[in-house]
Amino acid sequence: MMRSVAAVLLLIVVAGCDGIVIRFEEPSVDNRRAPAVPIECPIVNLPVALRQANWRGNEGEGSCVHASLCSLLRWQGRYATADYWRRTYGNGEWATSFAQKLDREGVRFAYTVGQNDVDFLEWACRTRRGAGVTVLGGRHMVCLVHLSETHAGLLDNNSVTRIKWVPRRTFLAEWRDSNSWGVCPVYAPAPPLPR
Repeated sequence: MMRSVAAVLLLIVVAGCDGIVIRFEEPSVDNRRAPAVPIECPIVNLPVALRQANWRGNEGEGSCVHASLCSLLRWQGRYATADYWRRTYGNGEWATSFAQKLDREGVRFAYTVGQNDVDFLEWACRTRRGAGVTVLGGRHMVCLVHLSETHAGLLDNNSVTRIKWVPRRTFLAEWRDSNSWGVCPVYAPAPPLPR
């Protein structure tokens, strides 16, 4: 049965892929269990081309909160919403005014502010959604794209080409000193990379 399914799949692949041949073979007795593969790191592995860089709003302020949201929306497949948000909003934000904008635009989200709610951050990363988080005493927001027992991965919209890795304890202390604001759009994140 397995060989006939593989033959059909091979025939379909060869017929429709302009000369690309993918071969399916039945695993040998010694090869029935795949080796353990590490978890994708960072958990929110947004391609560089989809990361939103910070911009100056019409009042001359940086738009880091909005840029973080745009990146997270793209990660969750909400490209049109992210593009609309980028065209419509800018400048600095407070947690309450930002929540009002999200509500008004019908964006589903979860957030925490001033509660030091590490469980929220862990949930955002565990569900592969990530979160916008405040740093620098609340003057800047970045994307938390990974949170392990030892490290945090941060995507700074002022430098979108790389993930900054910091010790978990250092990140959490900085976040707590920055009013512990975290915001997360709540849609379906991208699937993990194939193993």
